[in-house]
Amino acid sequence: MTSTTRRGFLALAAAVAGAGVAGCSMIGGDDDSKASGPSRVSAPIDESRTLVAYFSVPETDDPNNMSEEEAGSTHVVDGKVLGNTQYVAQLIEARIGAEMFRIETAEELPLEHGRLEDLALEMQEGDERPKLKALIPNLEDYDTVFIGYPIWWYDLPMPVYTFLEEHDFSGKNIVLFSTHGGNGLSGTVEKVTEKLPDSTVVSNAFSILRDDMDSAEGEVGEWLDSLA
Repeated sequence: MTSTTRRGFLALAAAVAGAGVAGCSMIGGDDDSKASGPSRVSAPIDESRTLVAYFSVPETDDPNNMSEEEAGSTHVVDGKVLGNTQYVAQLIEARIGAEMFRIETAEELPLEHGRLEDLALEMQEGDERPKLKALIPNLEDYDTVFIGYPIWWYDLPMPVYTFLEEHDFSGKNIVLFSTHGGNGLSGTVEKVTEKLPDSTVVSNAFSILRDDMDSAEGEVGEWLDSLA
C-alpha cells in the first residue's frame, strides 16, 4: 500500500472513529500486550533515583470555550490546562516524589488540530526523528525512568523515538504510561522493549482513555501499587 493510499485510509478511519491525534489517538487499535518483561519493578522505587519523563501536546492553554478536539487533548485542574499525558505524569510525580522531565521538540509543534494531525502522520511516514529541545542532563542519577506518551497513529509519537534513541537507558528499569482515544497501548510496550534491549522494560504499562481522565488519580494509584 502506498503512503498516499495509507494516508487516505487512516484519515477516513479517523473521521469515522471521531478521534484526534493530540486527543491521544487517531483510530482504534489493539490493546493486547505481548510484552515479555517483568510485571513489577525489581526493587522498591527510590524517589531520589526515579525520573518521570513525558511527551504531551495540549492543543490549547485556555480553559474556556474549548473545541471538542481541544477538550479531548487536555485535562483542567484548578483552572490550569494540562495535557492528558502531562496530567498523568504529575499524578505519578505526586505519588512517588520523583523528578520530572518534559520531552519537547526544538521546533514548536502546531496546536491547531488538523495541522498537528497531518504533521504527526507525515513524520511517521517519513520515519523522522525530530530534534529535541533538550536531553536529560543527569540520566546516570536515575535507576528507574517512567516514560509517558499519547498514542499517535497507532504508535509512539516520533519525538519519543528520538528520546529513546538519544539516551542510553542500559541497566535501567523502564516503566511506561500512555493516554489514548480508543486504541490502548497499540503495541508500544513491545516497541520500546525492542528499542531498549539492555534495559528492563516493565510489561505492566498504564493506559487510560482520554474520556476517563476524571478517574485518572485513582487508576494511577492502583497501577503504582501493582508495580511494587
